[in-house]
Amino acid sequence: KIIIAVSLLIALSTTAFTKDKNVNPDLLNDLSLTFKESTQISWIDKPDYKEAMFKFQNQTACAFYTKDNHDLIGFGILYEKAELPQIVNDAVKNSYTDWDFVDAMLFVDTDGNVNYFMQVKNNDRIRALKITPGGDVSVYAKIAS
Repeated sequence: KIIIAVSLLIALSTTAFTKDKNVNPDLLNDLSLTFKESTQISWIDKPDYKEAMFKFQNQTACAFYTKDNHDLIGFGILYEKAELPQIVNDAVKNSYTDWDFVDAMLFVDTDGNVNYFMQVKNNDRIRALKITPGGDVSVYAKIAS
């Protein structure tokens, strides 16, 4: 369902350079514990990774694992546009005025680094954006429609 997850996982082996303010080990621990205690998990095999969907604080969350050796890559929490922090929405709105929101996710890697990823669309152009919690926006991937 989420094209952004695919683009996310393409380059996850190269951990993004983040500042300490983007690190949240408590969220990583909470997600890990909730995932371990979840009784309803849906596993999906993708060509390059495995995804396990579960509920985290009444939201859909995903655990991403490497395909070959089943190492945890990180966790994603799916967000609607209205659920995103205002600084994230404002940052994207300022940089991508005429683009439409498609989907978004907060991603926490295994080091506790936190970033938002949003997919936006303008006609036949689709971009996966990476937004830091401080509102810095960069193009993570250009996705063919």
